[in-house]
Amino acid sequence: MRVSSTRLLAVSLLALGLAACDKTADLPDGQVVATVDGKEVTIHELNAELAQVRADQNTPRKLLEQVALARVIERKMLANEARVMKLDARPEFLLSQTRASESLLVQALQSEVTGQVPRATREASQKFVEDNPQVFADRRIFTLDQIQFLRPQNLERLPLARAKTMDEVERILVDANIEYRRAPQQIDSLTINPKLTSEVTRIASAPNPEPFMFIDTPPNAIGQVVFVNNVIETKVQPFTGERAISYAEVVLQQQAVQKRLASELERWKAAYKPKIVYAKNYGPPDPTLLNRPAGAAPAPAQAARPAPRTVNPDDATSAAIG
Repeated sequence: MRVSSTRLLAVSLLALGLAACDKTADLPDGQVVATVDGKEVTIHELNAELAQVRADQNTPRKLLEQVALARVIERKMLANEARVMKLDARPEFLLSQTRASESLLVQALQSEVTGQVPRATREASQKFVEDNPQVFADRRIFTLDQIQFLRPQNLERLPLARAKTMDEVERILVDANIEYRRAPQQIDSLTINPKLTSEVTRIASAPNPEPFMFIDTPPNAIGQVVFVNNVIETKVQPFTGERAISYAEVVLQQQAVQKRLASELERWKAAYKPKIVYAKNYGPPDPTLLNRPAGAAPAPAQAARPAPRTVNPDDATSAAIG
């Protein structure tokens, strides 16, 4: 029986078409956007990854999805290789996994508590604006000449109390072989504790303003940081109207959330206290030692003040740190 080449070609094309149909039938669908060695990648995973992708507003949505999906696939691929090598059974991995899981649970708990805090009312926000003119109507932006250095163990013995200018502070640090950074910085009364604003304003208004100092532990710092400052310029830039009220709503909400979280934390600590058992030679930290630099001895009772004026670090916020 003879089969024409035309018919053979048609049969071949039909077979290819059926194969293509079968392959399409095997493709992920529904909530699954891809598979990696048989393991599913869901649309929820893709959307979560997509939220972490930073791109220009003009970048096509489809391209962003492809980039995000490529990241998820690559991560799953590499994670699978790590499992093949049994790296997930190593003690250090298990410790890190436990810590990461607990951190995520703490974040979820914080979000749950935060969601239970009612939003600040417009009336309360308006009153907050009226009660804090130094933040809003009399908002000030201070330009500082600032010196930063890690708190040394001998801070109390440095003759900073005699320094009347920033140059004198700098010479003292050079003589003591202390590394430091000096650069202009700005603090905005809109974003710092009102008590700090009042104190800085008072110091800057003096006939011959001298350097003032506060100590804080900024995020990612390896220890306490000393900030010595001198106000070189003050600008009044009012922040009023609807913008001020909206900002006050956010501030009041944050304060309410922090208050609720602190209250819940104390409640949980009290509830768990009888359930915590320490091994010998272990226990909670001594509160009197928490704010002391590592290795430092207690300061003598008559120690000289470390700077002409010291601002309470509790009045500072991270926004005040350059």
